[in-house]
Amino acid sequence: MKKNFVRFLFLFVIIIIGGYFTHTSIVNYFSLERNTDIINFSYVFNGIFTLIFTSAIMVLSKKFKDQLGFIFMAGSLVKIGVFLLISNLNNLDINKNVFLDFFIAYAICLALEVYCVSKILNTIK
Repeated sequence: MKKNFVRFLFLFVIIIIGGYFTHTSIVNYFSLERNTDIINFSYVFNGIFTLIFTSAIMVLSKKFKDQLGFIFMAGSLVKIGVFLLISNLNNLDINKNVFLDFFIAYAICLALEVYCVSKILNTIK
């Protein structure tokens, strides 16, 4: 399990940093009017939540192997809810113009979570 986590962590760091720099480079290159606070907050929040959530799934995979899919779906719902709660508390305006700034980071992290959970489920069965 430790080897799998280190492998996931390495893959995660490379992809999330690459995604962040690609995202900000595109915004800067096309001179898009974006709130960089939302982009930064989105990548930091999604990155931290994904690390914690994926670590929890790896730990729980032995005990709750039949419920991992439900845990995964609940975690995804909680992630969006907590993000909206924190962004509202910090007065970050999330509207349809900045939705992609959140969703790109969310999609990158979600893809990594799905990859990790599918690997765990394949080894269990």
